[in-house]
Order: sequence, then structure tokens, then C-alpha cells
Amino acid sequence: MNNIITGMKVVLGMCLALSSTWALAQSSKPIVAVGTFESSFNNYDTRNIQTAIETALSKTQKFSLMERGRLDQLLAEQGMGADGLVNGSGQMGGFDGVDYLIYGRVTQLGLEAKNLFIMSACEAVLGIDIRVVDVTTGEIRLSETLQQDDQVNTADAESDPCRGIGISAFDNLTASTARDLAEKLTQNLFPVKLAKVSSEEVYLNYGEGFLNNGEVLKVVSLGEGFEDPDTGEIIGAEEELRAVIKVTKLRPKFSIAKIVLQSGSLSPGDVANRLSKKAQKSADKMIKSCKSAIQKMEKSCKKEGSKCDKASEKKTAACTLK
Repeated sequence: MNNIITGMKVVLGMCLALSSTWALAQSSKPIVAVGTFESSFNNYDTRNIQTAIETALSKTQKFSLMERGRLDQLLAEQGMGADGLVNGSGQMGGFDGVDYLIYGRVTQLGLEAKNLFIMSACEAVLGIDIRVVDVTTGEIRLSETLQQDDQVNTADAESDPCRGIGISAFDNLTASTARDLAEKLTQNLFPVKLAKVSSEEVYLNYGEGFLNNGEVLKVVSLGEGFEDPDTGEIIGAEEELRAVIKVTKLRPKFSIAKIVLQSGSLSPGDVANRLSKKAQKSADKMIKSCKSAIQKMEKSCKKEGSKCDKASEKKTAACTLK
């Protein structure tokens, strides 16, 4: 009986392994492995960065993540570390099951006391050099130096605000840096795009965990690509600004956004560019100015005349996409 049970367990294990392999093979999502992050600082455990990046990437729902144990096993079989995966020719030599490898080094880690006149503040700084490598070709798909800072404590002007602050002060910076990397990688490989278009709203191919409710994006239509005259590599494409949209509803795998301003027709596949915090504020300001100009025009144009003409001109200027 024990032999039968043992045999059943072996068969079940083999079936689960084959099922897992088949599922990964059938998935159209690229498989990403988060490799080792080195540190220039002996007292900083970089495993927190690995975990934060894995969490941030999983929320995009655009990647399949390789288990860290499986990556370590493959590395051991190759007799190398994560930083030695890609050799000079870019060939992996039997290393498969992963499309992209992420690795890097912590280059900045520190606390800085700043005087704010009537008080002082302690600012934590975290800097990481990150590489994302296409395992198949050896091409570096993303190379970034990410730096984040965060005010972690305040004190009176005569005290040291950084006294007693431990390594946990960098937890928020680690999570923020991971989200930044996930966004850059996702936008590099899979930009936010329109999946469906109606007269007043659009559906986006990203949902909660990536986009934010109330977030403003600019929709562009990509034109003909242009190449580097030296290498012949396609380095970009012409962009035509078509609309400004605002996210109104979040779903697990998609979002719905209202078309706020529009200057041309929209089609599925058009790219919706995310904006920086500064650009978000400028876009919100433009939207408010446009709405105000429309209201003034409607009020002034109850009767035809010079006031209506001027109000119409101001409305056109305020609502023209730039």
C-alpha cells in the first residue's frame, strides 16, 4: 500500500510540474526573473528590494514571475551568479524559461539632516542602478538609475532629527522605487493603450494596481517610425496628440476613462502616455481652464455679438491641445 501511495505522489508531482510548464508555455506574458541586487553598503539587506519589485511587477498583470528558488536553481546549474548570466556574445547557453532578467546595485543609502528654519528634518535617500536584460538576445532593454528621497522624521531646530532612525526608514523608498521600475519596464515593453473607444469614453488595457482613479493621460497616435542614420535602428515614431483623458473607473484588468479634450479621432491601439506629477498638475489646470472658458462662452453667446466672439476665441485657446 505504501508503495502505491508513494507512486501516486510521484505521478501527481510530475503532472503538476508538467501542468505548470505547459501553463507558462501557453501564456503570452513574458516571464521575468528578479535576480540578485548587490549593495555598496554592508548593513542593507537587498532582499527587500527583490520582494518589492516582484510585488510591483505582479500588480501590472503584464508579466509572469519566475519563482526565486527556480532562478537560483538555474543559476546553480549554470555555475554563475545573476550578474554573470549574459556573456559577451549575449547567448545564454542552455539557460531558458525566462525572457527578462532584472538585477542591479544599491549605490546610495543615507540619512541627511536638513535645517528648516524653525525645525529640522531627516531625509532618507535611496539610489539604485538597475538593468533589465533580454535573456534571449543579451540586449539591455532598460538601464536606469532610480533615486528616491523621503522625509522620515522632524525635530526642533536644535535637535538631530536623524538620531535613532533605523534601516526601516527606507521601506517606503524601496516600495516607491519598485513601483517606478515596474512602470518604466511596463511602459517600455507594453505602453498603456486604448482597448475600446466610444463617443465619450475609452477603455484602457491597464487596471487597478497600476493606474489611479482620477489620473490624467495624453492619448497619442503613433505615425511613421524614424531610424538612427548611423545604425539603422528604429529609435522612435512621430506622435500626434489626439486627446486628454481622465480615469474614472478602475477594474482588475482594465480601466475606463472619460474623454476630456479631443482634437482628432481615436482608435484602439492608440497609446495613452502617463504624465509626471508636474505634468498632471498642468493637465488638471488646463482642463479647469477649458471648462471655465466653455461656461463663459455659453453665458456670453446667449446673444450674438463681440462679447460672444471674444469668448469663443478664449474658449478655443483654452481648449486647444498642446
